[in-house]
Amino acid sequence: MTPAPATPKALRDLNWSDFSALSPREKSGYLLTREGNLQCLIYSQQFDRPLLDHLCGLAEYAREAGESDLAYLKTLLATRSGALYFTQPSTRTFTSFSLAARALGMMCEEIRDPEMSSVYKGESEIDTLLTLAELADAVIMRQGDHSLINRFAFEVMHRGYDTRILNGGSGSEQHPTQALLELYTLVSHFDLVNTKGGSFSVGIVGDLKRSRTARSLSYLLALYPRIRQIFVAPEELQMGDDLTEYLDETGIAYERTDAMDDTLPMLDAVYMMRMQDEYGTTSEATRRKYDDFRLTTERVARLKPDACILHPLPRRAELPIEVDADPRARYWEAVNRGKFVRIALLLHMFGKDDLEKIRARAY
Repeated sequence: MTPAPATPKALRDLNWSDFSALSPREKSGYLLTREGNLQCLIYSQQFDRPLLDHLCGLAEYAREAGESDLAYLKTLLATRSGALYFTQPSTRTFTSFSLAARALGMMCEEIRDPEMSSVYKGESEIDTLLTLAELADAVIMRQGDHSLINRFAFEVMHRGYDTRILNGGSGSEQHPTQALLELYTLVSHFDLVNTKGGSFSVGIVGDLKRSRTARSLSYLLALYPRIRQIFVAPEELQMGDDLTEYLDETGIAYERTDAMDDTLPMLDAVYMMRMQDEYGTTSEATRRKYDDFRLTTERVARLKPDACILHPLPRRAELPIEVDADPRARYWEAVNRGKFVRIALLLHMFGKDDLEKIRARAY
């Protein structure tokens, strides 16, 4: 007889060592509100397909909202506050989260330089974050240590706090909201919610080994079985085995290659990555090899007429500014969509995401 699966322990019965040993999927159930919404968003693996479809629909409503609709949205979280704790450089994520929160009426404070906080006096970062959790209803954070946001989420949930935590980028591991806005752009471009049949190929190109955006998007694309993922990179910068093992487990088709020119004509979308050299040294030989993975205007000409070009930005030489003029370039549109998908996410996390109620002004 097959033994019954073990019942998951209650969070109060787990210590930090127990929690940190769990897989992202196993942690997911501990990171929800009592109503079943996301309370702490740490991993892309916390999303499922229905939630992605829901968030994309809600983001589209916010993006197309008229003046009176926007005025109503600004009342929905007017009693809430947010703290943005960004100790790594950020332009787009920080600004769009700040604007998204303010569009919903939230009051926001920020810490961007630890030297200007009590960390300078010797306070641990976890104590700084727990202070923010006591003062704010949501903490939106970016930092170089992926384990820190995990520990923070554990402490918040273990202590019974009601604070929402949103990952705006953690080391080289995860950037779930960036992946969400890229997916929202792809869903809109290809109408992935309603299109029946057929398949799509998405090429993820560049420094995949150290790119949190590439990893996070790959996890989300795995929720769309019709999408084949093609990882295009020098061997030493290829996608990590942990992610491809995940794709194997979920039955998702993928391919690893370093043949960019052979791959481009078959792609429906291409997601370009810059060199992630803030996460370790890169040999001169690898840098020279990386030059072969630029999406030049000549290479763009080989893409399908209805292809979609994305880049998380910032960019370097891998994506020349001349490509911006091509109608297939959608990365600036994705920047715009980022604000609206983060509006949708905040509404979901605070339980104000029923679109029928929003339309009827029933909250």
